[in-house]
Amino acid sequence: MGRIVLVISSPSLHRRVGDALTAPGWGVASWAKTARGRETPAVDVAVVESRALAAEPSLARLGMRVIALVNGVGDPFWRSPWRQSVAGVVDRDDPDQGYVAAVREVLNGRGWISPELVSCALATPDGPQQRTTAPPPPAAGRLTGREEDVARLVAEGLSNPEIAERLNVELSTVKFHVSNVLRKLGCRSRAQLAAVFHTYDVAARATVPL
Repeated sequence: MGRIVLVISSPSLHRRVGDALTAPGWGVASWAKTARGRETPAVDVAVVESRALAAEPSLARLGMRVIALVNGVGDPFWRSPWRQSVAGVVDRDDPDQGYVAAVREVLNGRGWISPELVSCALATPDGPQQRTTAPPPPAAGRLTGREEDVARLVAEGLSNPEIAERLNVELSTVKFHVSNVLRKLGCRSRAQLAAVFHTYDVAARATVPL
């Protein structure tokens, strides 16, 4: 059974997150009640408000797997040194199942980030407050119409053979377009392409004259 500690100052949010994480059968405790003085809780995962990360250095000393609880894309967390040391990031406005999914993945040794925050994770450390999307590198040209079609289908989770069938083109043609899209959007994998494409697509459509 997972042991979870919450470092959340807002009583209502603390209660909401605690109720969500208790439902799967995990043991949930409050850091304020279990870590007074030199006493520290034996836990597997800590869900910590971003502003509390610097105020609770003992979390790092204990080697806890920390999930940062942030307040959207403007949270100072994205410019903090703690950004690279956490095991997961969730938004305070995520649905209850988002908190459960984050803890479950981290308990299983994986990482987690709320889908709405992926663009921040891919942005440079000093960028989220000025840039909330992840556009292509300046040297990269815009995608062609066919490349956009292929990128959209990759983002939907289709394989290269499935894309070839959907677009009625050769598999080699799909591979060529996927390679170009990865290069133009500065992505190293199909998963990263899927995360980046939505923000690119929104930005591209916003530049089309009416």
